[in-house]
Amino acid sequence: MKLRNRFTYTAAALLLAGLFQPLAASAQTTVYHFGDLLSGDGAPAQVDFATLSATVSGNDVLFTLDAQNLDLFDGKQPFIGALAIDGDQVGGIGGVSGDAPVSLANGGGPNGGWEFRFDLTGKKKDRLVDDESVSWTWTGGAGHFSNIGAHVQGLDYSGTTSAWYQTLAVPEPGAYAMFISGLAVLGVSALRRRRLGG
Repeated sequence: MKLRNRFTYTAAALLLAGLFQPLAASAQTTVYHFGDLLSGDGAPAQVDFATLSATVSGNDVLFTLDAQNLDLFDGKQPFIGALAIDGDQVGGIGGVSGDAPVSLANGGGPNGGWEFRFDLTGKKKDRLVDDESVSWTWTGGAGHFSNIGAHVQGLDYSGTTSAWYQTLAVPEPGAYAMFISGLAVLGVSALRRRRLGG
């Protein structure tokens, strides 16, 4: 009887840990995938073309943006020109490394309605294209943003040359593993209970 209860409590703990790990992880690292079209007639309604990881460290946020599958878009050489931020324009940019420049700029997003943007273009057509990556630190940015939008440019869809896409937060793989482990242990516990007739 005691063993069965311990087994059930262990399963419940794993299940709850799996459910709440994404919430705890969001205070540390959150991985976003781009996919839902916000604006840009004719562009694909959903397409997975980039991932953005945001790691909170004290008051700062370390971002890493990886572009992949931009070749799924029609156009000569599609690129990610900016990330629009729904939040507060505070702090500054530091520690930029990778394949594109990063700077803070006012406004952005569909219809210019977002507070500010990280501009990813520079002189001599520096820009983030397929299979490239860029990292930077937003000093003082922790807790100052909610939604993130990506501006894909260089498109060719019957007069549409750019489109905005919104991100969707995705739990870390460890959270899924813990959640599934909890479900499995609960399933075994229920099966044992049925076999023992109680």
